[in-house]
Amino acid sequence: MMLHKWNYKTNEYGPYEVPDDWNVSTFEADMGSIVNCAECGKSIMFGQGYTSRKIHTLFGMGYVVCKDCYDKEIEEELRTLHETD
Repeated sequence: MMLHKWNYKTNEYGPYEVPDDWNVSTFEADMGSIVNCAECGKSIMFGQGYTSRKIHTLFGMGYVVCKDCYDKEIEEELRTLHETD
């Protein structure tokens, strides 16, 4: 499955492929649904995930990621912002 991943340095989306057997999601009616983290593939409950700051749909909706991957996204974003100062 092809997703879109934001590049903080170029400020553009690039293609980001995840395995077809991953169940990545931007929305679930049941917050207890089991999905895969869009970054590492770890199985998590949708309601315990975080909206990715960089892995999005074509229309900019963030996929769910686990806490560890979300924390890494924040660190990367902050590091990139400080590099441009």
